[in-house]
Amino acid sequence: MALQLALEPHLHESRLIASDFTQRLERIARKYTRGSTIVWEDAAQSAQMKVLQAVRSGKFRQGGADEFDRWALTVARFEIIDLVRKEKHRHCASLDAVIPGTDLALSETIAAEFDALDSLEQTDLVLQAIAAIQELDQRLPQRGYMTLWQGQVQGKTQTQLAIALGVSQGEASKRWKEMVSQVSERLGILRPEAIQQEHQAIGKRKGKQRRSTAQW
Repeated sequence: MALQLALEPHLHESRLIASDFTQRLERIARKYTRGSTIVWEDAAQSAQMKVLQAVRSGKFRQGGADEFDRWALTVARFEIIDLVRKEKHRHCASLDAVIPGTDLALSETIAAEFDALDSLEQTDLVLQAIAAIQELDQRLPQRGYMTLWQGQVQGKTQTQLAIALGVSQGEASKRWKEMVSQVSERLGILRPEAIQQEHQAIGKRKGKQRRSTAQW
């Protein structure tokens, strides 16, 4: 009996690489990462590691192969859902990244329309924007749009972004504005001619706010 119990964790670990288990895990990963920026293979691998850690920590108490599979796939599903939720939150937060060469955030560039959206619509908007950036980057890889976006998400400075692209800070700023303009136009958020007007309006509002604060 002691030998059988000692072997159980090893048997459970072997289930994680069994073809029927991995196929079920793949279906879950594909389902929950659809529409996100997470590659399903990465999500499945992360979920598999989470289950493995849980097994080695003795989280699965008792039961046969069927019970273990149900438990393991539940753990895996929650891990993937958590990954997708964190990724969406990270990209939503990245909308607050300041456009290089200005004091404007991307969310402020599309301020009026963006403020009218609820949180669910905002999340969907971010995902659409990311997809648009990916498409632009594939069409114009020399512009480095995805590098700019990822750099902003990671909190890189304008200087760091320019170095990553091998261009001047002014050129990096220009490319960011190009990207914002094209993505905004593609998503129908702002017409191209309205973007500059929005920039100027926001700048004026910020100037008034600063003067008001100074008076106080």
